[in-house]
Amino acid sequence: MKTLNKYFPTILLLVLMFGLSLATKTSPFFTETLALSPAGFYFSISLLLLVAIGITRIEKYVTMPLFAWAILFGIALQTPFHYLLSDKNALLVLIELFAAFILFTAGITVPVKNFKKYFAPIATLSLLGTMLSVLIFAVILSVITALYGFNISAISLILIAAILSSIDPTTILPTLEHLHFKRPFLKDIAVSESAVNDVVGMVITRFFLIAALGATATTATYSVSEEFSTLFSRTALDFFSVVTVWGIMVGLLGGWILRTWGETVGKKHWSDPALFISVPILCLALGSLIPGAGFLAAFVAGLTYEVHHRAREVHLFFESLVEKLLRPTVFILLGALVPLATLAQPNVIFIGTFASIAFMFFVRPLVVYISLLPWMIAKHSLLSWREVLFLSFIRETGAIAAVLMLYIFASGFTHHIELIFSIGVWVMLYTLIIEPPLTPLLAKRLEIGKEE
Repeated sequence: MKTLNKYFPTILLLVLMFGLSLATKTSPFFTETLALSPAGFYFSISLLLLVAIGITRIEKYVTMPLFAWAILFGIALQTPFHYLLSDKNALLVLIELFAAFILFTAGITVPVKNFKKYFAPIATLSLLGTMLSVLIFAVILSVITALYGFNISAISLILIAAILSSIDPTTILPTLEHLHFKRPFLKDIAVSESAVNDVVGMVITRFFLIAALGATATTATYSVSEEFSTLFSRTALDFFSVVTVWGIMVGLLGGWILRTWGETVGKKHWSDPALFISVPILCLALGSLIPGAGFLAAFVAGLTYEVHHRAREVHLFFESLVEKLLRPTVFILLGALVPLATLAQPNVIFIGTFASIAFMFFVRPLVVYISLLPWMIAKHSLLSWREVLFLSFIRETGAIAAVLMLYIFASGFTHHIELIFSIGVWVMLYTLIIEPPLTPLLAKRLEIGKEE
């Protein structure tokens, strides 16, 4: 009886989801009336927001993580969401705005003092670690997909690997809040790495997306290593340098605007929420004068702004807006675009499963140990092998990876897009479901922390 009570909300939710899916696919109101009326677009938006809010309310009653449910609800409601997703230009604008807000919030969340103190290991793990993750995972994907008879170009494999390289431990972060570490800086490194890694992942993904969109019959024959080596060409390095400098400059401007406002604002001021919304958009707009720099600018603006105590309520409101509305919305949209026929193919399920296992238990630990080796073998080592092992399992593909999946769709990329989407969704689901429960168990087993 106790087991039934535990899983009853989950069963009830699955039944509701199946019923909604059946109703929207068979009812003439959804398949005909809304399809012929502009009201279909507005209905999709309202339904999207209502589902996102509803999912956050039921999270504590079900066993599966919120964002996994969001993907499943997106899949179930593909018919009504079609009216919203059919306009790729509008979707692209929406996704870029979501990304700017998420990265801005990530910047605010990072503890600035410890970010400066541990900048070297954070930067190495975020930069070197991300590039190694992309290369190694792309090679693994090339082997697995070839074994199952799929002929996918190297640039497409690198693109999906770059997308999934973004950590963004959305589900793990609440778990970390309830963990008491013997050395608290370990949590700061995990949070900071995820934030910086997201920006790096977005810039690298955009670089390879441009290469993929411009791929020719000649480049389609390149190997993974040949395609990846273009990341270190003179043209690419010049591009990354310009993006970095411009993104930081615009971000510093955004942070200055927020600090100036924070020092002068009264206890009650109507413009508080407006600035938290307008500054990320301003950074995105100015930064995007050089493609790719807008996302970095939004992150830097959040990173360099320390929330004034009188603006704390506004900050919490904005953070709640992002966490409880924007992030679930991104995952719902991702689910709405998933090609069910491809996702359910046995070969694709096997590829997604093997890729996920390799991703979580081979690629990530290997990359973390390589990246943090200097801080393990130093005379006065910063990190022990236990702590590095723990960091290697603070890993899931969160909202930024979902944003990037939507981004490549809206950008017009079509080569094996259904297979790429399906593999990406399988990896996301596995990491979202498996990794969070392991976090407190691993911390306790390694004797580096315990649940409060």
